[in-house]
Amino acid sequence: MIKQSVHWVIQTNIFAEEGFEALINAIKTFGLPCTLVKVVPFIGDLEPVEGTLPPDGAKAIVMGSYTLAKVAKQRGWVPGAFVENLDFEIQREHWGDRMLNYDAVVTAFDQVSFQRMPFFLRPVHDTKAFTGFVCDWPYYEEWRDSVRLVPETTTLTADTPVMICSKKEIYSETRFWIVAGRVVTQSGYKLGTIKRYTRPEEVDPLLCDFAIETVSVWTPNEAFVLDLAMTAEGPKIVEVNNLNSAGWYKGDLQKLVNALENI
Repeated sequence: MIKQSVHWVIQTNIFAEEGFEALINAIKTFGLPCTLVKVVPFIGDLEPVEGTLPPDGAKAIVMGSYTLAKVAKQRGWVPGAFVENLDFEIQREHWGDRMLNYDAVVTAFDQVSFQRMPFFLRPVHDTKAFTGFVCDWPYYEEWRDSVRLVPETTTLTADTPVMICSKKEIYSETRFWIVAGRVVTQSGYKLGTIKRYTRPEEVDPLLCDFAIETVSVWTPNEAFVLDLAMTAEGPKIVEVNNLNSAGWYKGDLQKLVNALENI
């Protein structure tokens, strides 16, 4: 039986140009079918820019926004997008204090209790409602009050589950791409507070070992990105992200494409 290739559906104008070109080149290297698309705002329909869309139920993977991931599910593309268990509380149940923010409290966005010191705030689910960051109480109050005035149809609402916890000192941050329970490639993306992209071979072996140990304990789905931090207590899990919507930095995209092709 001839193995069917994965059809790649890539959203244009969403990823950094360098990473986008590297992905396209990797797909071309393996001679895989590829379609470039635009996602029509609000409607969520796809407009092909180059190539044709695979039929419903086809073997296909998408790379782009969360809207594109939803379209993949609607069309029955397999595997389509990997969005299972992207929930901080589920991850904490399995990984415990391996997680940097193990001490977090989960609550609704507009129900955060008063915080005297600057605190870390992030959505519980990986929905891109907002990116996790450290804020102070006056900033949060103003933001909360503005969110209470917006329609419930927006991504961030008063009821959106968020996690809050103490501010942590992070020395560096590194992204690992996990496919079928195996670390495929990695890239550093931050040194302290400065963006610094490093190649796979430049990543600290301690972080690589920790990533391997972490995925041996549990994995949320077949493919995801695992962001790790180096701290005073050693490596810690910063967060897990949807592989289909995550940036690539200097990861080895040929290895990633090959791994996803053989999932």
